[in-house]
Amino acid sequence: FSIKEVLPGAAVRKALENYKEPEGKTIMIALGKAAYTMAKETLSQIKVDKGLVVTKYGHSQGPLENIQIIEAGHPILDDNSVLGANTAIEMCSNLTEDDTVIILVSGGGSALFEAPLVTLEELQDVNSQLLKCGANINEINTIRKRLSKVKGGRFAEICKPAKVIDIILSDIINDPLDMIASGPAYPDASTTEDALNIVKKYDLKLN
Repeated sequence: FSIKEVLPGAAVRKALENYKEPEGKTIMIALGKAAYTMAKETLSQIKVDKGLVVTKYGHSQGPLENIQIIEAGHPILDDNSVLGANTAIEMCSNLTEDDTVIILVSGGGSALFEAPLVTLEELQDVNSQLLKCGANINEINTIRKRLSKVKGGRFAEICKPAKVIDIILSDIINDPLDMIASGPAYPDASTTEDALNIVKKYDLKLN
C-alpha cells in the first residue's frame, strides 16, 4: 500500500483532489522521467486546454490529447532539452491572472528541461564535469541553477501573472523542493557563494 501511495499517478491524484477550474485556460507542463505518467493522470482528473510533456528518450507511451510530447537527453542534456524548455516558455508567456499553469516535476528534469544562459556545449561540459567529479545532486543542481533561465524558480516567474500549481515527485533524500529538477517553480535556497564553493571544491573548469 505504501509503495502505491508514492507512485506518480497516486501522487498527482491526491494533489488535484481540490482543484478548481480557472476562469481562463489551464496549461500543463510536465517534466522529468515520470512526466508522461504524471501528465496522463492529470488529464484523467481535470480539463487541460494545452500542455507539454518533456521526458527521457523512450519514456513516453503514445499521444495525449492537446499535449505536445518531447523526448530529450538524460543525464546529459541535448538540443531537445532546450527545445522542451523554449516550447514551455512560449506556451506560458503572455498569460493572464485568470489562467492556471500546472507544473508537474519529477527526477531528471534538470537535464531534460533547460534554457541555458551559456552555450549548450559549455553547459554539457559543466554537466559532464559535475557527474564525473563525485558531486552530489544538491551540489550539481546548485551549479545548474546559476546557468539557467528556467531553474531556481525562474520558470514560475515566466508564468506570471497566471496562478502556478507545482506538483513535485521527489527523488532526493529529505525532499529539498528547490533541488528536485533544480526547482523550476520553487524559490532557490542556494546562493552564489554556495556555487563558488562547489566550483573550488571540485576544481571545475569554467569558461
